[in-house]
Amino acid sequence: MANPGPEKERQMLGVFLVPGAYLRVLADVVRQLGYNDRSLYEGMGFTPQDLKSNDSRVFVTDAIVMVERALALAGKDGLSFMLARELRVTIHGTLGFAALTSPTLAGALDSVRRYLQLRVPFLTMTLTDTGDHVLVRLRTEFDAPGQYRFLAETVSATLMMLAEQLIDREDAEKQGFPVEDGKLPGVKVQLTSPEPPYYRRFAAQLPVPFEYGQPEETMVFPKGLLDTRMRLADAEASRMARDQCELELQKALKDQGDITYAIRNMLHMMPGPLPSLESMAERFCVSSRTLKRRLAEKDTTYREIVEAVLKDRAIQLLRYTNQSVSEIAYELGYADLSNFSRAFRKWTGKSASEFREGGPDPAPEVGP
Repeated sequence: MANPGPEKERQMLGVFLVPGAYLRVLADVVRQLGYNDRSLYEGMGFTPQDLKSNDSRVFVTDAIVMVERALALAGKDGLSFMLARELRVTIHGTLGFAALTSPTLAGALDSVRRYLQLRVPFLTMTLTDTGDHVLVRLRTEFDAPGQYRFLAETVSATLMMLAEQLIDREDAEKQGFPVEDGKLPGVKVQLTSPEPPYYRRFAAQLPVPFEYGQPEETMVFPKGLLDTRMRLADAEASRMARDQCELELQKALKDQGDITYAIRNMLHMMPGPLPSLESMAERFCVSSRTLKRRLAEKDTTYREIVEAVLKDRAIQLLRYTNQSVSEIAYELGYADLSNFSRAFRKWTGKSASEFREGGPDPAPEVGP
């Protein structure tokens, strides 16, 4: 079998994880808008309780499902702008702290550019100096049909709101860019999508105008504005935060090559009976023998990973659906109910019926 090469293999094994805190806030906003946020979690391998920790991470494939559901419920209500308003700087962890304490707005944007993939791993940001302006462009490296407008609006609005809140207004005025009525002078966001009906309801609340139907996703800053000091500028604190971001980035890049994470991610997205070891090996363009060896290097087996995914899926189906135990067993690929019953008791120490009657303990595993 042909070797796909290290770069191709890295892409195939790439594991995209996003902070659970973002999804927690998303669900909170959906609830604030009057919708049932519990429906966002149906069939997921995690619960609202699991996302309370700021260290929680979930697969981006699960995040896409949650966003799809949230948009179906509240997309027409301007969910992107509502979410951006709630994504305060502390939610972004060390990246937020690095930006917050940067000496200037230029330094803050550079921190975001460098470490954005720690928070939105399939999105990249570039900065281009055109002389009078600096263009901040967004690019997606992940195909999320129907969600790119939401993503671009949310990220752009979040950055603009944080910039308006965190720059030193006195220094901005000295630089010739007075911030009045919460507006960043000379700054604008350009997006490729058509203007949505809800934009006019939010336009007055946003710190910059959004222009739709443009050639690409771009945030336009007057170059002089980027020299403005940040309100909580602390060069040493910012350096330490960037160092921590660098460590996190290197760890994330290393984890992206972990085949156990990649397989678990892929299995979580597959409906019905899960594929054999041989079928999974074909997906990664390696032989089944090579796949076994690489998993052994991680002290695990393909069967152990499959068992963990089946356990998570069984728990979610028992917790969030009215399907009978027999129907759940069949959906998970068990031809014999007794085999599923033995497996579930081994996983949880309870029968499926006892688990359903007794509540959600134990919780399914979340992420790697």
